[in-house]
Amino acid sequence: MTEVQMLVIAGAFIIAGIAKGAIGIGLPPIAIGLMTLAIPLEDSLAIMTIPTLITNVWQAVYGGGFWRLFRRFWTLAVPGVAALLFVAATLGQLGSARATAWLGVMLAAYSVVALLAWRPKVSLANERWANPLIGISSGAIAGVTGISAVPFLPYMQSLDINKDDLVQALGIMFIFLIGALSLALFRQGAFDATNTIGGFAAVIPTSIGVWLGQKSREALSPEMFRRIFLVGLLGIGLHMTRGLL
Repeated sequence: MTEVQMLVIAGAFIIAGIAKGAIGIGLPPIAIGLMTLAIPLEDSLAIMTIPTLITNVWQAVYGGGFWRLFRRFWTLAVPGVAALLFVAATLGQLGSARATAWLGVMLAAYSVVALLAWRPKVSLANERWANPLIGISSGAIAGVTGISAVPFLPYMQSLDINKDDLVQALGIMFIFLIGALSLALFRQGAFDATNTIGGFAAVIPTSIGVWLGQKSREALSPEMFRRIFLVGLLGIGLHMTRGLL
């Protein structure tokens, strides 16, 4: 791995960490979108999984509602994991050049939905059928692109759930989805020594970025930060879609 690639990876996690610290979400899509400017998607996904798992384990256990939220959302997590592993094994596109282009589509779609602040409403009664449907669709998309942001994140934000429970529930869900992604990448041989070391090393710039993001809330509103990062993510996503042309 060249010095330029290492600098791009470190910069990607600092920027993604800033987004995580400032607005609470965005670490995987921003980090992957930036890393793919310098290294292949498969390597970007492998490096991303370790710091993402570490940050989300803390997010999942902090708050004391783990088992209550797991009982509510296991019907989303289990179908999501199954769909991700099935699609990744069947299609074999995870990390390919075409998957990179489709990742760009997902990043652009996620950015547009978030910028429009579209918030559908899903009642607690409808979660019985909606959870498995969203889990399967999000897992299938992640089995190709490595990102489960669409439709998973808009759906989670549409639920009848308070802010603290939402943050913890997202941490719980990402443990399952990123764990399944890690298994799929392991089966493909993506976790070589370089990517594994890079993943653990990425925890440092991620932590720095999260700290900077938390501090930056005092200078700029979280909403302004959200818009800045989403516009940037939209540009990266559109750039990556050129592989479909």
